[in-house]
Amino acid sequence: MLGDVIELSIVVKDVEAAVKTFETLFGLKVYARRQSQEFGFKNAILPLGKGHIELMQPTDPASAAAHFLETRGEGVYLVGFDVKDVNASFKELKDKGVRLTLSSNGNVAWVHPKEAHGVFVELRKPEQYT
Repeated sequence: MLGDVIELSIVVKDVEAAVKTFETLFGLKVYARRQSQEFGFKNAILPLGKGHIELMQPTDPASAAAHFLETRGEGVYLVGFDVKDVNASFKELKDKGVRLTLSSNGNVAWVHPKEAHGVFVELRKPEQYT
């Protein structure tokens, strides 16, 4: 079911400082910056290979990312995998009794961390960086 790792999301205290670190140390460049009111964070997307690193700074103290930062500190928050068919993968896992959520547009699914030994797993297709 799982293909390549295509997203590594890292929760940080300060997205600008984190961008500077990843640019300076690893030569990565920001492709896009976004803000999610729904999930309470702002981010920077830094492409590499088939996927990207997402640096996320919580903007809502009640968000899952803020809770993660408060309880665990900065670090890897989510690992995203390429899947051939998000909806089919969602159904297969749901049929196995796995706790997961499908995005409203049906192109991303998230497996609850308690289902995968503390890892928040995302099932999706790679972004196109053009």
